[in-house]
Amino acid sequence: MNRSILTILLLCATLVVVAQSGKNTLTQQWGVYELVLSGPSSGNPFMEVNIDATFKSGNHSIKVPGFYDGGGTYRVRFSPPSQGRWTYETTSNVSALSAKKGSFRSAAPTGSNHGPVKIVNTHYLRYADGTPFYAVGTTAYQWTSVKQSVQAKTLETLSKAPFNKIRMCVFPKHYQYGNETQPWAYPFVRKDTINDLTQPNYEFFRNFDARVAQLSDLGIQADVILFHPYDSWGYSRMGKEMNQKYVRYMIARLSAYRNVWWSLANEWDVPSIKTAIDWEGIGSLLQREDPHQRLRGIHNWYDSEDHFFDHNRPWVTHVSTQTAQFYNAIKWRRQYQKPLLFDEMRYEGDVKSSWGNMKGQEMASYFWMAGLSGGYPTHGDTFRNDADEDTEVRWWAKGGTLMGESPERIRYFKSVMEQAPVTQMSPELLYPGDPKKLSTNLYIFSKPGAYYLAYVAEVGQVIELNLPGTKDYTVEVLDTWTMKPLERSVTKPGLYTYKTTTPYTAVRMYVD
Repeated sequence: MNRSILTILLLCATLVVVAQSGKNTLTQQWGVYELVLSGPSSGNPFMEVNIDATFKSGNHSIKVPGFYDGGGTYRVRFSPPSQGRWTYETTSNVSALSAKKGSFRSAAPTGSNHGPVKIVNTHYLRYADGTPFYAVGTTAYQWTSVKQSVQAKTLETLSKAPFNKIRMCVFPKHYQYGNETQPWAYPFVRKDTINDLTQPNYEFFRNFDARVAQLSDLGIQADVILFHPYDSWGYSRMGKEMNQKYVRYMIARLSAYRNVWWSLANEWDVPSIKTAIDWEGIGSLLQREDPHQRLRGIHNWYDSEDHFFDHNRPWVTHVSTQTAQFYNAIKWRRQYQKPLLFDEMRYEGDVKSSWGNMKGQEMASYFWMAGLSGGYPTHGDTFRNDADEDTEVRWWAKGGTLMGESPERIRYFKSVMEQAPVTQMSPELLYPGDPKKLSTNLYIFSKPGAYYLAYVAEVGQVIELNLPGTKDYTVEVLDTWTMKPLERSVTKPGLYTYKTTTPYTAVRMYVD
């Protein structure tokens, strides 16, 4: 990435409008209006000072928590959900921060600002302004905890990649395959091996804010993971009171960014954190106190329904699963009545563990199977890359550079899905009477009578569709690995049959 682009990203000038108390200014609908106030720096403001602001416009009244950002600086971040004039007034237990009044105008969004991602038609996602959004995710768990040069390299890579969502932890991660290193900065003040959880490291959190803002500039959703078990620093064992304090702090710092999603955990059911954290309490807190109501999920460890959190809970907005059981997608869609995200389907790579040594063809194939089963798929790459010559870097953990073969095929998959009327389509249960056939690689996703997508991974498998209506269908047979059309034809309504001659074949059919 050249210096001018990186400088622009670091300033995040297009996303956040900063205002001093009482001054009129202008920000976009769904942008970030930031009120900055000066106040006491003595004592422990993080623990002792409370501040919030109530924003009003017409019938809208939204109370937004503020936060201490070190050096006597207090911030309140608000994302206006509508256009027009907004007023605000602060309240605080410190008189110098209380009763501060002002106003600003929220203007029409421009450019790539389509608002936050919302749920539509029960199972699908779309931007708040109605623009289609098809989630194509990736994973770089601790990319904001590694050295700054690798963070910059990750952004450069993402700017050229097909992904519009990334799963990322707040806290650093300790695990095998190069994850034994110390973070570039600790989230809380730390002396030797002791954390002072009452003293955030404001530089760490400012960097995290900036990275989330940079992702937004790139059109990428930040699926922010609040807790995880791969921890040698004590962040998974902070205790109930400090867990809540930390989550409230994250709400105040990040909720105003329109690209933020909340993921309570990466693998909530790992024994070391399963009962150590009050998941129901944290989820309910987010639902109750997040003024911007960002999407909320929780991710399982073991590939089994027995390890799913209860996705019917009202604070869960979407199903976040670690599984490749795509044949269960229809059941889960019916059971939970929420969007289904396959947030970990194994990874393309070369590590010894079976979860991280898929071939590129398998990873790309998983995207088609997940997508045509009615879910949203997520990518991962465990190959070692050259982003840091001093330590081992693999994309799935630290970011850096993508090394696998699947991303360009995933871009092709994304382009096909973005051309389809996805929010009006449904997956088909092909063999309702024969559960032994439910693991077949034949997947069909359709708007009956108008649009069909079918996919099979094997050579010699038959795709059979009964096409209703009176109009002819255009048929396109696609080789999803070479990303080239194999044939194009027209067929009449009725029974259509195609036998695959190459692996990883998709068929697209639609009425003109």
